[in-house]
Amino acid sequence: MKKSQLVTLSALAIGLMVVAFVLHKRPPSVDGTQQFTPVTIAQAGEFYLYAPLYVAADQGLFSRRGVGATITSTGGDEKTWAAVISGSAQFGIADPTFVAVASQRGQPGRIIGTIVNGVPFWGIAKNPAIPIITDASQLKGYTVATFPSPSTAYTLQKRMFESAGLQPNIREGAFGTLGALVESGQVDIALELEPNVSVAVGKGYRVIYSLAERYGDFTITGLTATPEYLRHNRATVTAVVGGLQDALDYIHAHPEESARLLAKRFPEIPPDVARQALQRVLSAGIIPKSIAVSGHAWSKALQLRIDAGDVKPVDNAMEFIESFAAAKP
Repeated sequence: MKKSQLVTLSALAIGLMVVAFVLHKRPPSVDGTQQFTPVTIAQAGEFYLYAPLYVAADQGLFSRRGVGATITSTGGDEKTWAAVISGSAQFGIADPTFVAVASQRGQPGRIIGTIVNGVPFWGIAKNPAIPIITDASQLKGYTVATFPSPSTAYTLQKRMFESAGLQPNIREGAFGTLGALVESGQVDIALELEPNVSVAVGKGYRVIYSLAERYGDFTITGLTATPEYLRHNRATVTAVVGGLQDALDYIHAHPEESARLLAKRFPEIPPDVARQALQRVLSAGIIPKSIAVSGHAWSKALQLRIDAGDVKPVDNAMEFIESFAAAKP
């Protein structure tokens, strides 16, 4: 073979190697033409406050990190963790205190991120005679509707009554029914979350107190997984955590665009209400800027369950936490 032919063939081989290397290193596309690592993320339900999850999925932020995420709803916090333990889901998004409960029953779990980092409940009332509540003692004589016990809403509302030496006057109701209890005159105040708060404000209700202001940082919704899955799938875990951090960055940098994304996922919510709801939770710090779990916020959430008798006292609250750096893709 002639020398010129050898040079040409060598150059062609090198060129093919370079192309293969570039294709190998190219970030996964979002058009479905490349392979993604499949994961299932179980959520307690389709809640507007899980905005980081939906933005990560709908804005292609999981795909950008090579993850093909399927989101399923379980119908409850405990069911979400059961799905993770059974292996039908690799990750759970729900009340993270259920990890502590299950771990103490011999089913260990870990909390690897924060999705909602504040108590996302506001007291709303339609009766103009009910004042803005600045002190818990002002609840005297009023009935409050909350989600059923042992929900965090019920537990914290009960604690608010008791902090003022009042007998808790609470009526429990399912999600979506609290406003009807106010309308029918069965309660005076509904302890609601977004976007229901903004919907009610549009109908003449007033926000008369905020549990976010009262309790501050509070790990109320977390990203969870089993220790076994974390040990054997660290790259995938880091990618999922990174996708959610990307979503948090996007939401805080682009709230208007994020509200439009959420309005598409929740078409029953008017776009202006979606925007108001997102602004309220961002202003209250309920959607965090970092997915990293705050020890202070988690300790408060865990202590609430210890006080309620759901979790035994622990020496180290951070034994349930495992951190994964959300590196840039």
